[in-house]
Amino acid sequence: MVDRPPGRNGSPKRKILKGVSANVVVLGIVSMLTDMSSEMIIPILPFFLVSVGATGLLIGLIEGAAETTASLLKVPSGWYSDRIGRRKPFILAGYGSSALVKPLLIVATAPWHVLGIRISERVGKGVRSAPRDALIADSTECKSMGLAFGFHKFMDTFGAILGVVGLIALVFAMGIGLEGDYDAEHFKTIFAVAAIPALASVLVIILFVQERKRKRCAITGTFLRDMKGLGRGFWLLMVVVMAFYIAEVNQAFFLLKGEEGGLSITSVLLLYLLFNISFALPATVFGGLSDRFGRKPVITASFAVFAVTCAVMAVADGLWMLVLGFAMFGIYKASSEGVFKAYVVDSVGKEMRGSALGAFHTGAGLVMLPGGIIAGLLWDSVGSHATFLFGAAMAFVSIVLLAVVAPREKPLRTDAAA
Repeated sequence: MVDRPPGRNGSPKRKILKGVSANVVVLGIVSMLTDMSSEMIIPILPFFLVSVGATGLLIGLIEGAAETTASLLKVPSGWYSDRIGRRKPFILAGYGSSALVKPLLIVATAPWHVLGIRISERVGKGVRSAPRDALIADSTECKSMGLAFGFHKFMDTFGAILGVVGLIALVFAMGIGLEGDYDAEHFKTIFAVAAIPALASVLVIILFVQERKRKRCAITGTFLRDMKGLGRGFWLLMVVVMAFYIAEVNQAFFLLKGEEGGLSITSVLLLYLLFNISFALPATVFGGLSDRFGRKPVITASFAVFAVTCAVMAVADGLWMLVLGFAMFGIYKASSEGVFKAYVVDSVGKEMRGSALGAFHTGAGLVMLPGGIIAGLLWDSVGSHATFLFGAAMAFVSIVLLAVVAPREKPLRTDAAA
């Protein structure tokens, strides 16, 4: 039986843009507001941590632990959303809990406070990510899957741009200036303002996100049996995912590299704004290219860009090298994140999308903890260049693995044929 696109009372496939449904646009707005909030916090968080006594190793541990915690929840939340046939409750709970936790940074005074808050906030991300991505896939025709995920990454990153611009505006409004020093009150003000768009995103979910009513228990096996049922091709793809993400250098180290190069914190924020612009603008384009030419060629090129980015950052000793490194980091992100999700969706059946996307997020996140510890140890004991060279080396390993073990791509199908 053909699964026809639902109308107004279902998960909408009404097109706002060619190949992008109304639901995808609304979920993009939700992510835009959430990232606007997050990116007013994340760029200054490494400096806040340093101000309360954190080392490079501890920063890597905090970021790795936060992402790993989120990852542990992504696969069960995705699987359970498949099982009960609902996505929106998970999306609302995930975004809502994150929005409520962020203001607690206002009262943080030690690295372990930030660790607890970051882990709690990432719990929300763990609950929402796979069901949200599955709802994007549910609301999109197969032939436009890369475009839809690319558009979502564009909206997500456009929110990051707004967040960084807002952060820079706050810096000048507080009279800090390009060469000023932050103190505790400055951080508290920024954290308080950042909570506002996060709360607004929850309201958008309640009012505008829709989903088609699906049969309960869309999958009927046990959790482990269903994970095994994702298939050999999917799990081979996960080998590539985990090999690469163990050495994907966290953006915190890019920010610290800028400060190491003698730039003020606000100048580093301008570089971070450049990163987000170079991430946002081509994200939809790369998603569309993967629909046309295949996922593997685009991801292979993305890995190569990341390797060169790390090589540039390893030797960066001045402003223009840092500008190049941050811009290339954004291009790498634009050409990888949405395309990877589309590749995952391609590799499994419709009824297992939440489970597969959850396993993808979990696999990537689980290796980020040891990866963050390795990156931090290299930073502290050898130098910043060693952290970035580690990333470059593993990117080349991942290119080989992608060519050798990743599954062949299936021909694009229409929804009627799926």
